[in-house]
Amino acid sequence: MEREKSRKLFKDKPLSRIVLSEFEKPSSDYFTNLRRFCISLGLINPGESRIGVVYILDILLKARNKDKSGMDSYSIMKSLYGRNVKIVYANVLRDLRKLIDVGIVEKIDGKYRIKENMQLAEIISEFVRPYIVDRILKRVSYYAETIDNQVNRKKTI
Repeated sequence: MEREKSRKLFKDKPLSRIVLSEFEKPSSDYFTNLRRFCISLGLINPGESRIGVVYILDILLKARNKDKSGMDSYSIMKSLYGRNVKIVYANVLRDLRKLIDVGIVEKIDGKYRIKENMQLAEIISEFVRPYIVDRILKRVSYYAETIDNQVNRKKTI
């Protein structure tokens, strides 16, 4: 009976998730570097053919210099279709949410922009590393300590 109480009726759902990958040093090809950047942060998987998030990030990076307030989702769709990138609107919104969750993009008054119009390196060092990566690593360490304590407790019983 005690075992039945400990069973969960739902699957474990992470509060946040980040996948980190390392590649060789950046090349001279801008789009390859941008794609590898997105793969490194877990925004897309290696070999994935649907890379709309890379195009969206490219559009927002280039728009950062033109319009400080950002772009609405319609303007992003228009830019994608102007580049002959055929993508469904729902997927654009999903990819924008991915960029927001990682901490690279922010939404202000219905417009999307690179967080505080900062450089990507600054965003990684000031937002992604301390607020996402370090927090997740602290939680993983806490799990490790708890598991070690539980294993050590079982040995003495």
